[in-house]
Amino acid sequence: MHLKGFFSKTRLCREVAIAYFVIAVIVLLFLLLIRTRTHPAFLFAAALFVFFLTGGISAGELLAQFVNPALVTLMLVMQAAAVIEKTPLTAWMSRLVFDFRSLNRSLARLCLCIFPLSAFMNNTAVVASFLGPLRNNRHFPPGKLLLPLSYTAILGGTITLIGTSTNLVVNGLALEAGMKGLGIFQFAYVGIPLCLGGFIYIAFFSHWLLPATAAAPKIRRDNYFLEARVLEHSAHIGKSVAANKFRNLQSLFLAELIRNDRLVSPVSPEEIIQAGDILVFVGEVHKVKDIGNFDRLAIFKEENISLLRKNLREVILSHTSTLLGKKVKTADFRAKFDAAVVAVRRGSKKLSGKIGQIRLEAGDTLLLAVGPDFGKRENLKNNFYLINKVNLQQHLSRRDSILAITLFTAAILSSALDLLPLLESLAIVLFLYILLGFFRIEDLRSNANLDIFVLVGSALGISKVMLDSGASTLIADGILFFFKGHGAYANLVGVYFLTLLLTQMVTNNAAAALAFPIAYSTAISLQVDPLPLVMAVAYGASASFLTPHGYQTNLMVYGPGNYRFSDYMKAGLPLVMIYSLITLILLPVFFKF
Repeated sequence: MHLKGFFSKTRLCREVAIAYFVIAVIVLLFLLLIRTRTHPAFLFAAALFVFFLTGGISAGELLAQFVNPALVTLMLVMQAAAVIEKTPLTAWMSRLVFDFRSLNRSLARLCLCIFPLSAFMNNTAVVASFLGPLRNNRHFPPGKLLLPLSYTAILGGTITLIGTSTNLVVNGLALEAGMKGLGIFQFAYVGIPLCLGGFIYIAFFSHWLLPATAAAPKIRRDNYFLEARVLEHSAHIGKSVAANKFRNLQSLFLAELIRNDRLVSPVSPEEIIQAGDILVFVGEVHKVKDIGNFDRLAIFKEENISLLRKNLREVILSHTSTLLGKKVKTADFRAKFDAAVVAVRRGSKKLSGKIGQIRLEAGDTLLLAVGPDFGKRENLKNNFYLINKVNLQQHLSRRDSILAITLFTAAILSSALDLLPLLESLAIVLFLYILLGFFRIEDLRSNANLDIFVLVGSALGISKVMLDSGASTLIADGILFFFKGHGAYANLVGVYFLTLLLTQMVTNNAAAALAFPIAYSTAISLQVDPLPLVMAVAYGASASFLTPHGYQTNLMVYGPGNYRFSDYMKAGLPLVMIYSLITLILLPVFFKF
């Protein structure tokens, strides 16, 4: 008996050691998510790979996470939503927003337009469609409109299962844990009251806390562009750009070249310089001493302003971009996008210094000088949110738009009425879109967000490791100890605020992935239905109102709205309080323990 007890204790110690190892990896993952610019998808995949190497998850179990029904559904939703983006629906609704007599009425209309759209469409697509009209309006300061645009998109996403990827991530985690899948309108019980509370705050009170800033200042061309004409008998004639060392300047970058009223943009290093060429430099143009070192280059003000203006595009760097953390110089914009970076803005300020040395971050606003192939590049959607619209896709006719929206609506209703699972109904609709010519097989690649796929699949695997190893149970025991004697509802409150705190520091999907196994294990330890705590994770992860980095739509409006970090705290804190109060009151009403 003594020997048997010894082996039993040894096995127990080993299991506890494994659980603590898993917790240590999760803590390291969390710290890296906060402290580094590395994309969350890479960090989650790396953590899952560590668990695979150490035997925490088998190869079969790992691969199974990437064919999880909820993850496949998420991918299908994104593909179908891409077809809806081709319809004029959002453009038509954006024209209904403004009541030029009243800011309050315009904000109210904004809410009523965005809530139903973001409940069924990709939030980033909705915000991107409204961003330009709101930013360029002549009646109200964009600072009063753009952050409410992001907030209403977030709130609308809480109404349905497909309203935000966060809800689909939580659904996938629930299915993996053996729970019943969440219904498409199951979120509406709390989501609709959240929208009502948000409507009152945004329409009638938010503008008192938002700055009356204009849009991020239009970049003055004579501040950023410097032109130099190549005079006759210049030593640079007949040599390439690279040979003339025009790319080696300290403060300026040769972005474009005008030859006989024809624009060459961006300029290739192999381009041969000719007499009369107008060299267009960008950067810190007040530092003209660099130009003075060259032979027979005449500096003058811009004469071809109309030609250059037609060739500029303003974009926001996406949170899914492959350019994050890279310097402009090494990002190879010319090869990837047929473009050159003219200027970079981060939040309310323009970054100074040599453009090539700026390390790019999500939310940066870039002014690009683009070539003729820019709009044809398939990687634009994954890297940029476009402010000045480029015609990237063929819009559907009115008849085709109505048919596309009808089919999508039918898929949603068939799932809501339990006629077909959502995955099957979306697959049928996508197949019909292909047959009708609304969608091409080639679009699968351009619309597929590989970062989301890797992040969610890895998150599902990490959640399984946390549950199987007992790591989530250890953390849940800590929460139970803290709320000991206060009942299941106190633990629900604890899980909700833990998730809310996580989502302000990391992305919403990452917050949901980290908090779910803790919530599930807490419910199991309390011997109550896990659903209320799981829903607390879903709503807590969507409460991304306090920082520009917690949710992608917050990042999208950061630069164009000329906001400061403090503006998010000031305007978002009352909304977080209203949101949390409604959520914590209604969760136990509609989702019983």
